[in-house]
Amino acid sequence: MTPFLYSKSKHQRREQPPQYKNYKRYKPYLRREFERKCIYCRLPDTLKGKESFGVEHYKPKQKNLFPELELVYNNLFYACNCCNSRKGAFWPSQEQLNRDEFIPNPCDHVMFQHLKYAGSMVETKTAAGDLCKEILDLNDEDSVLYREFLLGVIETCAHERDKWQALIIYIDSEIDNPNTSPEHQKKLLQERPFVETKLNECIERVKKLLGDS
Repeated sequence: MTPFLYSKSKHQRREQPPQYKNYKRYKPYLRREFERKCIYCRLPDTLKGKESFGVEHYKPKQKNLFPELELVYNNLFYACNCCNSRKGAFWPSQEQLNRDEFIPNPCDHVMFQHLKYAGSMVETKTAAGDLCKEILDLNDEDSVLYREFLLGVIETCAHERDKWQALIIYIDSEIDNPNTSPEHQKKLLQERPFVETKLNECIERVKKLLGDS
C-alpha cells in the first residue's frame, strides 16, 4: 500500500480553467488535475500541505526558452517545491534529445515506462528516467527518509483500519447469532455506531495519506 506509483497510461487533462494573467492562479486546478501529487516524485501533499507544492512550467518560462507558454494551462503541472526548484529552467539540449534524455511528464509520456518505485527508492528504466532522477535528485536522503516515514504511517493506519473492520464483522456476526443473549445483543448494538465511526475515520485517514481523497 503506497502512494508512490507512476501511471501506466498518459494523463488526459480534465480541468478547464479560465484564462488568468498570473500562472499561480492555476494552482487549485492543477492540484485537482494531478490528484494532489507531485508529477515527478509522486509525493502527495497530505502531510506537508499544499504550501509545499507549486505550479511547475514543464517548458521553462524564462525569456530565452518558452516565455510564450507561461500562462498556457497544458504546460503547467503540480509539483512539490523540491522537484520544482531542482528542475528550475532545465531544458534538454538537442544532443540530449537525440539520446532520448529528457524529463518525462504524465501528459506526454507514460511515466511507468521511465520510472518506478521499489519501496521508498526510485528506480529508472530508460535514459529519460536516468536524467530525471539525476536532475531532480529523486533519491536524496531527506526525501527517502520522508517516504519511509509516510509509508510507516500508512501501514500503522491500515493496521488500525483492519482492526476496526474485524471488530465490525465480529459484532455483526454476534448480533445475527441466535444464541446471543438479548442483553449482549443490546450491548453490541450500542457499541456498533462507535466502532463504525472509528472504522470510517481510519478509512478516510488511509485514503488521505495515499492521496486518494
